[in-house]
Amino acid sequence: MPQLAIDATCLPQYDKLDRPTRERLLAATRKFRELPLDALLAHPDLRIRPLTAGQDPRIRTFRISDTWTGVMLAPESGETFLLVHLLPRDSAEQWAGDQRHDVNTVMGTLERRDAAALGRAVGGGDEPARPLRAAEATAPAPVGVAVGRAGTVAAPQPPRTGAALFEHVSDRDLRRLGIDSEILEFCRTLSTAEELSDWEPALPQDQYEVLSQLAEGHPVERVLREVVEPRRPAVGAVAADDYDTAIRNTRERVIVVNDDQEIEDVLAGEFNAWRIYLHPKQRDLAYRPRFNGPAKVSGGPGTGKTVVALHRVKFLAEHLPLGGRVLLTSFTNALVESLKRNLALLLPPELIEDVDVITADKLAMNVVKEEQPDVSFWSDNDVRGLLANIAQRHGLPWSAEFLFQEYRHVVMAHGITTVDGYLDPDARRGRSAALDRAERRDVWHAIADARVRMRRNRRLPSLELHAEAARILDERPEKPYTNVVIDEAQDLHPTQWRTLRAAAAPGVNDLFIAGDNRQRIYDNTVSFKRLGIRIVGRSYPLRVNYRTTGEILAWAGEILRGQQVSELGESVPEPAGSTRSVLRGSPPELRGARDLAEELDALAERVRRWLAGGIAPGDVCVTTRTQRLRNAVVRELADRGVPAAVFQANRDTVTDASPAVRVTTMHSVKGLEFRAIAVFGATAEALPNMEHVTGAEVDERQHEADLAAQRSLLYVACTRARESLYVSWHGAPSPFLPRMAAEAAVGREAARR
Repeated sequence: MPQLAIDATCLPQYDKLDRPTRERLLAATRKFRELPLDALLAHPDLRIRPLTAGQDPRIRTFRISDTWTGVMLAPESGETFLLVHLLPRDSAEQWAGDQRHDVNTVMGTLERRDAAALGRAVGGGDEPARPLRAAEATAPAPVGVAVGRAGTVAAPQPPRTGAALFEHVSDRDLRRLGIDSEILEFCRTLSTAEELSDWEPALPQDQYEVLSQLAEGHPVERVLREVVEPRRPAVGAVAADDYDTAIRNTRERVIVVNDDQEIEDVLAGEFNAWRIYLHPKQRDLAYRPRFNGPAKVSGGPGTGKTVVALHRVKFLAEHLPLGGRVLLTSFTNALVESLKRNLALLLPPELIEDVDVITADKLAMNVVKEEQPDVSFWSDNDVRGLLANIAQRHGLPWSAEFLFQEYRHVVMAHGITTVDGYLDPDARRGRSAALDRAERRDVWHAIADARVRMRRNRRLPSLELHAEAARILDERPEKPYTNVVIDEAQDLHPTQWRTLRAAAAPGVNDLFIAGDNRQRIYDNTVSFKRLGIRIVGRSYPLRVNYRTTGEILAWAGEILRGQQVSELGESVPEPAGSTRSVLRGSPPELRGARDLAEELDALAERVRRWLAGGIAPGDVCVTTRTQRLRNAVVRELADRGVPAAVFQANRDTVTDASPAVRVTTMHSVKGLEFRAIAVFGATAEALPNMEHVTGAEVDERQHEADLAAQRSLLYVACTRARESLYVSWHGAPSPFLPRMAAEAAVGREAARR
């Protein structure tokens, strides 16, 4: 019987189908399991047809509806059909006719290339060579190319002959890395990495990954080890005509579905189609029987860290010893509520009963209240006020903010409990404001006085709760949890880590950590080694993004340009190797305005176009820097006839059917995703918001760390978009925005006026 596999290219397109068309598509895919091959090919409703003229004789189109067509690969060998793309009927044959699928015999994977564009580039000719991207069929203008004043599309120029981007790599090494003869000839014409990037949609996916790594300067042996060898199948070499095996081995881009429900889950999964299906590396980490100690999974946005963590909880819950419990934790209440909802999609109720899903702060409060029921919570601002009072009473020359930073980043971060500990020369390593020994004593006594008062009054801020909770748990011979799984780990303070470390006994499968320092939006840095969390040999990076288009991911990456990203839990730089996306789409849209009213008008128009284009209101999210601006945007959009409502991440879910566009803050959108994201008010005043940045006169390094956290906040907001990103501002744009892009947007707006 035939089997159906689904290419990741289909996933963004499925969101664009209306309900009747989705139902017809699902009915068509079911026929691939119900009918023998001959009956399938002859079925009158499917109308499976070869192309009259095309680059690949294996490509077929089939009818979904009067307006939508499916493109599939129907290999001559075997019975595995690959659903390649979903396109409007009038553009399907044009796109499909230019494509060709080949087996990469070195990596054993199936690759697609724009053979027509590559043929023009290598063979010459008068027609400009431009790769036709999959998204062009439904995008307002071709993706990744410039749009002139008259609306005409300027095609990228063919690569210049004689350039030498890869002159340092021999033909022999390129062939070892899976570069075939056609691409080898083509890549010899390239002179810059930018040219290579322009041609990404035309190039075979795995070969492009090899070339991009070489263009970044990585040596051949490293590319062989990190890109080529992980793709090779365990069964051995794959023949050039063995499409069945190649399809099944293309595990990062292709899902082979086994039943009707899985087809529907893949195309319209509750919390992202590629989260239902773990690709092999993710599955290996999530369901590995044994880690001999803490294990860490890191990676950029959309690489599946949270999903791996959720599946890890599933594995641990299924293998708990008698009386065991699992803790799943994240940084905020909103993220915890999201984890609870998603975990319910994976685990039956009887297993969920063995899992606590709470924040680290909630865990600390619960532990402390067991012994001291009268303890109440104090905010950080309360602590600042207390320190200000103590400083004034003793005539100290330091501000409350300086004392609070010493309290947070030195005393509590390092677990210092004595004056001698604070006087240690290494205690303030990393702080830029110098203090002599006498000054340190004065600072210590002020902080110690504040801590005594807080404890005497039973009013403890988060950091004190964790210090007390870690002490209590350390003294208990029986720990409350068998396993602890930590999501969004990059934002946790060292005191929170001590509580989590003490919540489970050290040993096999004790801690499973997922995070990404690019998305660290708070000022916490930690050293796992100093916390007694030994990760060596159990650290695993994820490099494939299944959520955000490559265009959005690349643009958002420029927000962090020049900012060194350290390894999660370490002080060393993150290992080299970029995240790549399996999805393609439109580049971000940038819009500058003269004033707030004009920016709101432009936002309303952008949202109307999204809605008119078939994106449901609940799939659109507007993010703002502050709650005040969030509330104003809701009112102003409603006044302009656009339905909008405040989105509370700890109350609402992205899977709820919503008649209104969702509006929330940048902090609240963390961990979520939407088809379309509008980042509103990206002004120089809002990003960075200097009210939340430590003054350079207080501590220069803390000042830089606070700025970096706000830069990461903008990055997080932008990378929540799956297929469409719109960024706007009025007046001066945020300096965090990629400079050339922002200047270009300002120039276009000035010309328009």
